[in-house]
Amino acid sequence: MSSIWTRPAAPAATGRPAEHTRTQITDAAVGVAEADGLAAVTMRRVATELGTGAASLYRHLATRDDLVDLMIDAAYGRLTWPAGSGDGRAGLVADEMALLAHLRAHAWLVDALALRPPTAHAGPHALSRLEHLLGRLAAERAPGWARIEAVDVLDGIVRGQAHAERRGPASPAGGGLAETATRMLWLAKAGAHPHVTAALAAPPPPSAASADARLATLLRLVLDGVLAQAVMSM
Repeated sequence: MSSIWTRPAAPAATGRPAEHTRTQITDAAVGVAEADGLAAVTMRRVATELGTGAASLYRHLATRDDLVDLMIDAAYGRLTWPAGSGDGRAGLVADEMALLAHLRAHAWLVDALALRPPTAHAGPHALSRLEHLLGRLAAERAPGWARIEAVDVLDGIVRGQAHAERRGPASPAGGGLAETATRMLWLAKAGAHPHVTAALAAPPPPSAASADARLATLLRLVLDGVLAQAVMSM
């Protein structure tokens, strides 16, 4: 089945006129998700919110997945960007941290991104975001494919972090690392895992940086590495 983005936004002119637009349907679905989570977003529930029947939604949508894709793109359209500082890489990292804050504020979006494949995230707002992020890297020597790869890698880290926070109460960006290390060290003491035991024997030094600051540092290191490797391979 073709993507929602390859089909006309307006329904066919034949038959009864559509009662609502794609935008109205999407906004109603986002409202349901904000209130009750992504699982509550069904064709019937959204239609009820709009005061119509579920069948009318199928003038615009083929499946619920179409609706979720529209919701994801609408959420990307509501992102706000930090001001630029002249350092493109720092700006990109700040943008990624803004995405994390957005995901934390809209838990349903974390679930939606995990549900749908990356190829489904190709709506107009998602493309505008990619344009913005690539603009941060416009002065880089790395080729275009490497810049897109860098954005994709950082996005994956941020989405993974948001998903991990959704799954449990551990604090962001590795807050559960000490507990995990303690459990692994206990299991490794039997002697069958000497490298694990040695690696976990000395805990990392305490850091005054917040968990988010450490994550931002990690994102910058990854970004620097991806771009440097691309330049070396030219």
